[in-house]
Amino acid sequence: MRAGADRVSLDGGAPAAPLRPAGPMAGRPAGPTEYEVRFERRTEPRYIPVLFYLYLAVVVPFAIWRTTIVNWHVWFGPLSLAADLFAAMMFIIFLGFARYLYGPAHRPADISGGIVDCLVPTHTEPVSVIEPTVIAARRVRGIRNVLVLANFERPEVRAMAERLGVSYQARNSNEDGKAGNLNSGLIYTDADFILTLDADHMALPEFLERTLGYFDDPTVAFVQTPQSFYNTGSLLYRRAHGKAGEWSESNIFYRCVQPAKNGRNASFYVGTSAVLRRAALDDVGGFATGTVTEDIHTSLRLHAKGWRSVFVSEPLAFGLEAQSLREFYAQRRRWAVGSLTLLFRRADSPLRVRGLTAGQRLSYLESMMAHLGGVQRLIHFLLPAVVIFSLTSPVNIPIGLYGLAFVAYFVASFGMVAIYSRGTYHFLHSDAYSLANLVAQVSALTGLLRTERRFKSARKDAHHAERTVVKPILWILGLTSTAGVADGGYQIAAGNHSWLVIMATAWGAVNSVWMWWVLGYLEVYERRRDTTGLDGLAAPDRYRLIMERFGSGRAPAIADPPLTTGSQSPTAGSQSPTAGSRSPATTIALSLEEK
Repeated sequence: MRAGADRVSLDGGAPAAPLRPAGPMAGRPAGPTEYEVRFERRTEPRYIPVLFYLYLAVVVPFAIWRTTIVNWHVWFGPLSLAADLFAAMMFIIFLGFARYLYGPAHRPADISGGIVDCLVPTHTEPVSVIEPTVIAARRVRGIRNVLVLANFERPEVRAMAERLGVSYQARNSNEDGKAGNLNSGLIYTDADFILTLDADHMALPEFLERTLGYFDDPTVAFVQTPQSFYNTGSLLYRRAHGKAGEWSESNIFYRCVQPAKNGRNASFYVGTSAVLRRAALDDVGGFATGTVTEDIHTSLRLHAKGWRSVFVSEPLAFGLEAQSLREFYAQRRRWAVGSLTLLFRRADSPLRVRGLTAGQRLSYLESMMAHLGGVQRLIHFLLPAVVIFSLTSPVNIPIGLYGLAFVAYFVASFGMVAIYSRGTYHFLHSDAYSLANLVAQVSALTGLLRTERRFKSARKDAHHAERTVVKPILWILGLTSTAGVADGGYQIAAGNHSWLVIMATAWGAVNSVWMWWVLGYLEVYERRRDTTGLDGLAAPDRYRLIMERFGSGRAPAIADPPLTTGSQSPTAGSQSPTAGSRSPATTIALSLEEK
């Protein structure tokens, strides 16, 4: 199972050993392979995929008809058309993918069959956040060495690494952000596989036992697991199905979108809680730089080279979700900026890059274009108030006729999303948080004009009530919508019973409910004292509690023997970039072609 034995020299000389041909086929044995990852389609009622075609029979005629009834004489007529068509397109693509969900047939792992090191990139996170992650990483069965990576020297983090018996490497630069940090870490390992964990993510001891077996297929580049969180009292968790913290803003992605992408070899790396094949990383020059979203960027390059990916739905690591509106905005804006930069300003955009299948290309386009949804939601949110204040319709036909068609489209679309999201969609929570996210996505449009390379890591210790300009913006939007509803209600009470006013008032009322649903909860949330329930706990105690809550119920002992053994692994704090007796020229695996 060893892979990636040949490394590229950084010293300007020839490679220390002949490089294998690029691409995953280089890893295949000369004869037939013994194993290939097989995906199994989730067993569901037969009517689930059929509903999609019924939906198309409703939406496609509506979209075509919609283009013929635009009121071109008002400025918001074309805008409303664009918003309607964009929304219809995104509904169709999402539902088309989500017809079937796939999971890999379980493959038992021989964790002694390949060398695995763990990279933990850090930036400004406090030791109290990093230390439980390192403790957990050391106890993942099959890990040879844990490397804590830093952009700049941090004595307190170095001291923690030395105390825990792991390697600490500081590169004294923030160039290329997280991708640059991970790439610098590759210099210090010759492992066949790399487990990457964000600084706040605690992995379960069985992580490799549940993921490493899929690498018996030599074409698999990475195995991704859900990015799960243990602070279920954060802003992004809400009560659902009678349970507190049951609904999460990210549930639909990990329980529906990623399993659907499995069916088209398009599930992508999310930057943490994943194992990657070193040979695959070498094949694409390391973790992708040039955007602030190295995860989806790296995935795209791997898929374009013919590598395969596997998404395993089992949560195997748990971290900290954004704990404040400010951090939610910063995180979502970074995702949107990176995706839009990659889509419109990079040579390896899915619009242009070669090597992707049609399904992969459409999958990446959908994931990136979703970040344009903030503009569409802003238009749909403000349109009712604009119609009420101006008493002008965005269409050139009787508004009652359009209203009937729009309501049918609306009910069909959201009903289909509710069915196809497999229980992760919530009529109040999902759309309310989409509105909260529109500020970040609209702000991210700067990614269309210039490339943002500065990476800012999430502040995992942020206070949940810290101030942000996003909150007053949401209040302004909420008050504007409410003012439109109030004006419409006044006009109806005064005798204006036109369908234009009635429809706009009803639509504005729905928008207002969604906005005040999230703003009202935000006011309550920000008055809480502690959102994790773990504040003040020492790192070993925090680790034990998380393992007891999410693991097998019995946390491994804290006093383990050191990870580093013999000459296989760099020692803690060592600046030697190699393991054993290998020279730097034979173990450094980063290509400088893109540097």
